[in-house]
Amino acid sequence: MKFIHLSDTHLLARGDLSRPPHAGDTLRTVIDEINEYHGDAEICVITGDITHHGRPEQFDHAVELFATLAMPFIMIPGNHDSRAPLLDAFPDTPRDDNGFINHGHTIGGIRFVMLDTIVPGAHHGTMCQPRLDWLKNELASHRDLPTFLFMHHPPLEMGLPFLDSIRMDADAELAAIVQDNPQIKHMFMGHLHRPSTGVWQGIPFVVGGSSQKGEPFDMRHEKEEDLEDRTPLKPMFGIVLTDPAGNVRYHYETVQFD
Repeated sequence: MKFIHLSDTHLLARGDLSRPPHAGDTLRTVIDEINEYHGDAEICVITGDITHHGRPEQFDHAVELFATLAMPFIMIPGNHDSRAPLLDAFPDTPRDDNGFINHGHTIGGIRFVMLDTIVPGAHHGTMCQPRLDWLKNELASHRDLPTFLFMHHPPLEMGLPFLDSIRMDADAELAAIVQDNPQIKHMFMGHLHRPSTGVWQGIPFVVGGSSQKGEPFDMRHEKEEDLEDRTPLKPMFGIVLTDPAGNVRYHYETVQFD
């Protein structure tokens, strides 16, 4: 099975040119590439920061652009998003009994578990007790299926001081759940705007690139305004190949955008 990993689109309202490169234009270019070369993908998974300010007009722009994807899509919010306008714009997006955008899907024999890690008004992420309980129940109900976890915030330090200051803070609680569920085969994240890979709690993970622009690779500075972007990244997306056992091959693709 093939699926697409899209993240950190950071859309503004149509015609808003205040944050170059124009996120609508970069996303349109990325979607054109996806449709032309990967239109056979089963699904597109979007791991948050759909918009830059979480405003209704920005989500309206997202509705217009995501409608051009050649395959269905599922999503979770990122720290730049807001739940209410996201759900207004995409009313078919599931949520749990507490209103969090947590949901699970069986696709190609794999359980895709989508986690809402946002904290309204903040840039770091968390998993509060209701969200942890939802995840425990979701995993307990599908122990027989290889499982992928999707979240916006990484639950570990990545060696990038600025981004590490706004990572997920419920790492110990999530780690305990991961360790109790060996059916979890892979984890997919966003937030960093950089392609990254690693292993956490014995589980391999990948971090998607941004379809708008990359975050500077700066391992020295803690303040965003001090970051040095020596090698800017092009708009990017991920192509994932998997089999019924949950083995993963992940390819990063960039698109040309001036």
